[in-house]
Amino acid sequence: MTRFNQIYYYNLVFYSRTRRFSIMVPLALAISLINTFLIQFHVVTKPPSVYLFTEANLGYAEILYILIASMFAGDLVSRDFQKEGLFLLTQPISRRKLFFAKFLSALTVSIIAVAVYLFGSFITAYLLYKTIIPSWYQIILISFLAITALLSLVTLFSAVIKSPTMSITLSVFLLLILFPLAQQILQDVNKTPLFLITYAMQIITNLAQPPQDSSQPTIPQSIEVFIAYIIFGLVLSIIIYYKRELTEA
Repeated sequence: MTRFNQIYYYNLVFYSRTRRFSIMVPLALAISLINTFLIQFHVVTKPPSVYLFTEANLGYAEILYILIASMFAGDLVSRDFQKEGLFLLTQPISRRKLFFAKFLSALTVSIIAVAVYLFGSFITAYLLYKTIIPSWYQIILISFLAITALLSLVTLFSAVIKSPTMSITLSVFLLLILFPLAQQILQDVNKTPLFLITYAMQIITNLAQPPQDSSQPTIPQSIEVFIAYIIFGLVLSIIIYYKRELTEA
């Protein structure tokens, strides 16, 4: 096993044993089942189509994905500069490989949580309607790209801020409050907030609707935004990670 694989496996085991993993994965499943329980207990009326049901199920995706990214990447870099993380910095492996091994382990557990949420959403749709929407595979691929973009941005917050707790808190505050607020303000003045990742994530619920020519954002627009955030977040994170290692380790 190469040193890269060892670091990846070590961090994967670390995440799988954390309380955040044992909370976020069951939470993802529970959220995917909320609407089904509400229908079964006659709290709400069953939507007339699988499109409306799936759209309602995926309405929680933005908040859930932000929480997942914040929990698993909020301390990805800052944890290395605490006492328990110095062991990794002394290993005979380049800091670039170390960074990507840690990032891929966080991405793996995040994708697991997202996959559980989507599986619950689609399986309940099938059980209630005996069918699922034809764009299910697009939603899965876009969701995986979106969580990768969110992880990249949150990793950047973790690289900038030394405290793991503060970086997680800042990630949640910016993505759940500040970004949506800025998005709403821009939309109120008839400006399209294409550069905001929270706006791009609306494509997930848009894909749950019947095909529409006028829906915004479009798939290409959202993909471009996600890729931009991935490149921006990872490049800056690696630069900061390398410089902090030289001056603070």
